Amino acid sequence: MRILYVGTLSPSGTCYSRFRSLGRLEPDIHGFDTDQHLDLEHAGPLHRALETHLINGPRHRRANAALIKTCRELRPDVVWVDTGAWIWPATLRELKQQGCFLVEHITDALIARHWRVRLKRRLLQATAPYYDVFFTTNVDDQELMAASAPPTALLTDLGYDDQRFEPTPLPLELAAKWANPLVFVGHYEPHTEAGILALIDAGLPVVVYGHPPWFSSPNRAKLGYRLQPSLGNADYARALKGASIGLCFVSVLNYNQTSARSFEIPGSGTFLLAVRTPQHSACFDEGKEAEFFGDHAELVRKAAWYLEHDAERKAIALRGQQRCVSSGYSWDRLMARDWPRVLKLHAARRGT
Repeated sequence: MRILYVGTLSPSGTCYSRFRSLGRLEPDIHGFDTDQHLDLEHAGPLHRALETHLINGPRHRRANAALIKTCRELRPDVVWVDTGAWIWPATLRELKQQGCFLVEHITDALIARHWRVRLKRRLLQATAPYYDVFFTTNVDDQELMAASAPPTALLTDLGYDDQRFEPTPLPLELAAKWANPLVFVGHYEPHTEAGILALIDAGLPVVVYGHPPWFSSPNRAKLGYRLQPSLGNADYARALKGASIGLCFVSVLNYNQTSARSFEIPGSGTFLLAVRTPQHSACFDEGKEAEFFGDHAELVRKAAWYLEHDAERKAIALRGQQRCVSSGYSWDRLMARDWPRVLKLHAARRGT
C-alpha cells in the first residue's frame, strides 16, 4: 500500500507524530510537507495575509500543482491529508481521477466560532464531500457530517507522542531550570486567560508559555513576568515534565472537549488539572488519574490543595501516566486502530 501523507511535517507538531505512526504500519509512505510547498513564511506580511485570506495566489497555485504532480509521479493508493484547508476542489477532483483514495484528518473544529479561523477553513468545508474518509476529533462535527454523505465521517481522538512525552525524570540541571508549580502551554483564548488571571488573583505561582496573541492582551501588565514566549520542540516537553501541575484549558472557539495537552501532560508523568468535559471524564478517572474543574473557584481550590499535598499529587500523576499507556492514548495506538478502518473502506471501494 503506497501512501502520500500531506501535512505540516515539522518535528514539533502532532501532524508529524501521526505521519511517523502511520509509517510504522505502512513502510511505503511518502511525505508532502505543506509548509515547504506553500512557503508562506517567506512571503511579505501583506501578501501572506491576502493569500491566506483568499486561499489563492501564486503560492497556493504552486502548492496545488505540486500535489497533483507528486501524485501523478508517485501513484499512491491513499492520499492522507492532515487539515487540507488549502487544497482546491479542482485538485481533489484530479486526484480522484488518478484513482487516489482520499483521507482527511482534522483535530480542530470544521466551523470554528471565531470568524477569522472560520474563514481560513471555509474551503475545507466545501471540499469535505470529495474525501472518501473524513476523520475528526470533534464530536459535534462528526455527528453533523454523519447525517449526510459523502464523505464517510468517522470520530477519532486526540492523542500524544509517547516517545516525546514520557515519564523519565529530567536531569538535575534541567529539572532545576524547568521547575514550576503551575504551567500552561498553549494558544490565547479569552476564557483561558480568565482562568490564568483567577490563579494570579489567588496568589498562585503560574507560568504561561504562549504565542504572540498573549502578549497583545489588554491584561499583559497583570500577566507580567508570568508570561513567557512559546517554546521549541525539546523545551516544550521539558516544561511539561518540570511542572508540578500541568493546566489544560480546551478551546472554546473550536468547541473541543480535549486537547493534545490532555494526554501530553499525564504522558510526561505530570499531574493533569483540566477543565471538566465528557471526554476528559471518559479518559481519566477524576480524583484518581487526573483532576478536573468546572469553574474558576474549583480551579483555584484544587490547584492550591494539590500544590500543598505532594504525595497525593504524585500518586495521581503516576496513575494518569499509567492510564495513558493502558488505554492506548498514544498516536501509535490510535493510528493502529484507525488505519484498519481506512483499509476496510478502501477495499470496499475497490470492490465496487
